[in-house]
Amino acid sequence: MNRFLIPVSALFFSALVNAEKKGQPNILFLLSDDQRWDSQGCFGNKTVKTPEIDRLAAEGVRFSNSFITFSVSSASRAVILTGIYSRSRSNGADDLPAICTPENWENTFPALLKKNGYYTGYIGKWDIGVGEDGFQHGVDLFNYWGGDRWHGNYWHEKDCNFVTNDGIAHKKEIRCTCVTGNAWDASLPRTGNQSMKNPLHTDTEVVPLKVKTFLESRDKQKPFFLQVSFRSPKDPWSDYPTEVKDYYTDDSIAISPTANLQNALSQPEFLQKSMAANHARNLLSTKGLLENEIRKHYRLVTGIDIAIGKLRKILAEQGIEDNTIIVFASDNGAFLGEHGFWGKWLPYEESMRVPLIIYDPRIKKESGGKTVDEMVLNVDYAPTFLAFAGIKTPRYMHGMDIGKLMANKKSCWRTDWYYEHSWSAKSLGSTVTPIVPSEAVRTKEWKYILFPNQQVEQLFNIKNDPFETVDLIANPSNKKMLEKLRGRMNYYRKLYEKK
Repeated sequence: MNRFLIPVSALFFSALVNAEKKGQPNILFLLSDDQRWDSQGCFGNKTVKTPEIDRLAAEGVRFSNSFITFSVSSASRAVILTGIYSRSRSNGADDLPAICTPENWENTFPALLKKNGYYTGYIGKWDIGVGEDGFQHGVDLFNYWGGDRWHGNYWHEKDCNFVTNDGIAHKKEIRCTCVTGNAWDASLPRTGNQSMKNPLHTDTEVVPLKVKTFLESRDKQKPFFLQVSFRSPKDPWSDYPTEVKDYYTDDSIAISPTANLQNALSQPEFLQKSMAANHARNLLSTKGLLENEIRKHYRLVTGIDIAIGKLRKILAEQGIEDNTIIVFASDNGAFLGEHGFWGKWLPYEESMRVPLIIYDPRIKKESGGKTVDEMVLNVDYAPTFLAFAGIKTPRYMHGMDIGKLMANKKSCWRTDWYYEHSWSAKSLGSTVTPIVPSEAVRTKEWKYILFPNQQVEQLFNIKNDPFETVDLIANPSNKKMLEKLRGRMNYYRKLYEKK
């Protein structure tokens, strides 16, 4: 009898363990580059074609107030990786290496996932840390590596090492080997594919190829975390996939009411001289130029959408779509001529507000299509990934578990938050006019902005003035609100300062 009971108990225990393992979800994190929140159909854009992203939103949860805390790709990606504000590494100094490099790589969420039994992978643009040292840290951080140096490129030859590298045994040697105008370092940014024999588009062709390789080579006894960092829709915008070259050619393109020369010339002089403002004014000066640029931008966004459709098909073919959480977000926003600005960097909505969609197939289908209005940040992603995996958020992380909002646990959620941008581009020896450092505090209704080098303040009522056209800083009726937000900024500076 005992000989019979022991193996049955063992089998029962084994079944419980296997059930627990099966219950741990896979996580697919899709991160776009320089994509603002309103560039998809599900976020209200009536022109851009994004059926796959819209399907994710219809089946998952869409976050209507999603922001980044530092609007530069490398800084934002470091915040995502660590769950920690950049100020905690740089104390607000113009120190790009400190801003974009984790102090302890073992405290990042991929390292914690790996320690807790996850098989991890990374594909696409990296841009965290400094130079080759930062890149190799990424290689070591993940089990599978398909990362690209610098910003990466939109086109690769079919036989390029970046495309064919196995991501495991030879991952440290991964490198673009395309023969281009930058043959001395093919990883440097380049435009076009005219000199290539068998070009593949990174987002629509290389990414699905690498995702399939990752899934087929992974340890299938473990749940996986895979991050895919799309190249799109960052410039050069002319490098959209071939299959979308005719998209939007005849479409009327809606332009923001603040994207005009009058608004551009009404900005403070130091902002009119900031990086890329001249480019924006040139586009605004000739009818049709801005619209044509936006058409290219939308083609890249649609390229992402095509790739997402391919990735979901691969998940279905592998039989793992029912246990794979998909998170779609962007590292920062981008101006499309608003206020006479181009690029990102500044603490206005177009720069700091990004899409966020979380699709969890384990949630009942009738819960799909939900919209959450609470303010969520990129610093929240790391705690959220860990929570999905059943791992407690470390005390050193500044973010919060977004999953609580998906479960309607909103009682302790933030009511305001801090934005920082201490980098001025001087550290790169740039010959262009430096970026203007800035800070901000954002509530659901108000935004307070400080440009510390110029000691210039701005105050906007976002609820009544979503396009940020009326600066209320001199209005005496807002004195109490101004003092409150100044106090909150000082509070956050101290809270996140380097210890």
